[in-house]
Amino acid sequence: MSDSTAKKEWMKLNTTIIGLKLNNNTDQDILQALEGKQKQTEIKRLLRIAISQENK
Repeated sequence: MSDSTAKKEWMKLNTTIIGLKLNNNTDQDILQALEGKQKQTEIKRLLRIAISQENK
């Protein structure tokens, strides 16, 4: 089932897609930290922690 026109418009106005390519060799520590977790949720959680620490 495809998205409705209204949903597509809402997504266009309210979301941003960011791609992230990780190297299996040099980024292995990051990949292991994300293993078994919801990647999007974990990345956002870690970014929010880093942002709050920068703002102190």
